[in-house]
Amino acid sequence: MTLRSALGPEPGSKRSSLGHARGLGSTGHGSAHWYWERLTALALVPLTIWFVVALLSGVAADYDSMAMWLTVPGNMVLMVLLTFFFFWHAWIAVAVVIEDYVHHDATKIGGIIALRFACILFGAFAVVSIVLIGLGG
Repeated sequence: MTLRSALGPEPGSKRSSLGHARGLGSTGHGSAHWYWERLTALALVPLTIWFVVALLSGVAADYDSMAMWLTVPGNMVLMVLLTFFFFWHAWIAVAVVIEDYVHHDATKIGGIIALRFACILFGAFAVVSIVLIGLGG
């Protein structure tokens, strides 16, 4: 913030104090989080329906049938996409909850860092597991 903006509108300006204050507000980064959270949720809807239908059909009756099901390239790709979008959506959504409801700055920053590491670690572990099982490992 500059000294001029801190003092309000310039003398003789036709700009109101409210118009001046609006220029000092949000940086607009919240809309990007909102957009990506909705986009990942939209991607999760058909992927989750596909996965639930697959589970109800009995593919997860035992490890061998699930492993055989994952050897189909389409199933493996969709499973990896489901995992990727799940952890990405969780990352964004839980970070928003931490930012909104944790008021101590050190705890807030630590929570967001821990969340990011956890989502990356568990997401990578899940994707590698899916690929290894699907490739017969």
